[in-house]
Amino acid sequence: MVFFHTAMPFSGRSRRVIRVLICWCACVWVGALGTADASSMIYKNYIVRYDRGWDILCEPYVVQPGDWVLKIFRQKGEIAHHDFRDFLGIFERLNPQVRDIDMIRPGQTIDIPLRKLEHGALPGQASGVVTIPFVTLAKVEEVLHQHAQEHQVQRGDTISQLLAARYGRFGSRSYEEGVKLFQAANPNVTDLDRIYVGQRLYLPDPAIRDETWYADMFDEAGNLKENIDSGRTMPGLPTTPAAGVASELPEDTGDASGGVLAQAVAAVGGELRDKGTFFVPRPSGPDFEIDLSRHPLLDMAPNKLLFSRDGQVMNRDPVEIQSIWPDAKVVSYDEQSSVPELVGAIFEALDQPADTAEEVGFDDQGVRVVVRAKWVKVQRDQRQLCITPIADPREETPVSLRRYLEQNGIVLKELLPGGRTQGASSPASTERHAVKNILTLTPTGQKDFTQRLANALEYIYTPNVPITFPYAGIQIQAYANLVRTPDGRELLVDFGELYGDAVRAIRQSGLQVVQIAPDDAFTTIAIKMLDGLQVPFIENPSFTAARRPPPYNATVTIQGVLLGDTESDKRTLLAALSLHPAVTDLLSASGVAMVTW
Repeated sequence: MVFFHTAMPFSGRSRRVIRVLICWCACVWVGALGTADASSMIYKNYIVRYDRGWDILCEPYVVQPGDWVLKIFRQKGEIAHHDFRDFLGIFERLNPQVRDIDMIRPGQTIDIPLRKLEHGALPGQASGVVTIPFVTLAKVEEVLHQHAQEHQVQRGDTISQLLAARYGRFGSRSYEEGVKLFQAANPNVTDLDRIYVGQRLYLPDPAIRDETWYADMFDEAGNLKENIDSGRTMPGLPTTPAAGVASELPEDTGDASGGVLAQAVAAVGGELRDKGTFFVPRPSGPDFEIDLSRHPLLDMAPNKLLFSRDGQVMNRDPVEIQSIWPDAKVVSYDEQSSVPELVGAIFEALDQPADTAEEVGFDDQGVRVVVRAKWVKVQRDQRQLCITPIADPREETPVSLRRYLEQNGIVLKELLPGGRTQGASSPASTERHAVKNILTLTPTGQKDFTQRLANALEYIYTPNVPITFPYAGIQIQAYANLVRTPDGRELLVDFGELYGDAVRAIRQSGLQVVQIAPDDAFTTIAIKMLDGLQVPFIENPSFTAARRPPPYNATVTIQGVLLGDTESDKRTLLAALSLHPAVTDLLSASGVAMVTW
């Protein structure tokens, strides 16, 4: 790149010449990069949309003549490949303008979901647009070599047999494609009927047919192209959260201009109608007319709520309204009502008073999550809506945990003073924890696990220590594994080497001994070791999600062992689990280290 610096102003013509020079230098530089590599690199912009706890990486796409939905979906993204029903649900929610996916039209713009992203997975994700390296014009021969297995020809091998075993019966379309892939991967094989024992061949992996770019390898005549516009994002696109990256979306503040009613409705969901006239049929006589500008209607199927500032609707009391319209209920409010008060009145009308905290939850591979909220309602999409008023933004549930809840069917909304609603789809700017103190053990057996765990907890582990103890009037020598804590507590760990009354005799000599049975799980070994060392611990500990007292909070209970207590500066969780990033975020925020296996 060329840079110019001068104290003298340039004339218009000089500026144009400089711009030409800069563009020429840039073109030469990019061209040199293109010739230096087998494939040219470009960068492509994708958009990020939010859906039920996930950021969804989407590709904006303009429908072309001849496109049909299944063709587009088959070529785009891993969501469609892994779970097509889930993909269709996401597609429909992100593209409400497409009322019938079987009737897309050329020129229509759609957002194609490609991948689910964890909170803060990509730099720039918070902005809603991410730029990702994109490979284009890759050579087909090189792509095949990356997806081929080397095979040494054995006696009796034929190319037709080798390909039929991978691509289907002889003569089928997939078989013919396999032949073309084989020829491209083995240009030195000029006669498919002549191979010899010991010859090395490259057999294309049949799984290549599942790649989103597979169809693009062939032209309209079915022949392989020389280059492929593969549409592959570069390897290394993260699917797990990047450290220290926060994802922010606009806050769901409701319609602040609409006042307390609009904010309360935004919190509880449903459809609010506040314009026009609503006609209620009556068995006899004219329809009953309701001016919606005076008495807005909230549709929360199957319930209908009418709002009134004086307790009446069109000058009729609630009892008379219900005689006319049995499904309707009247909610009284005024402009001095707070949002929590009005939300409470709505739930009271729905026969769901907030006398006690309601509880919902789910289990996720050894983790139990329970949400206790002031109000709980099942939404039309069967997800649980949990609403709780909080006094201060510092009492909010962390964004990563709110997203985790929504991924599991629980929508948590927290009402802040002034009516602002904090929900999973509108996270605060809460940072992910850049550094998580997590150590993962990969033990090969019980003895190896015990040693690795002792080292992880900064204990001293010494295998095969000779010990002597009195037995039947004589001194006996045996061998055991010694664990010693930094403060001097000692424990012998026996894996079956000690027999008879030896263990009792050793204990009588003052040493603590734990015996490990052959079928003891690693967690059982950990508990026995900690118990023998008299280290305080809690089995299956629970952690509160937000920095606020019960009863309205979420708790996460983990199958494992927690060393230390709430007063301890150093706490460590031992668990035979792979924990969700939202859970490890919560533990890191609580100052808890983790040892997993």
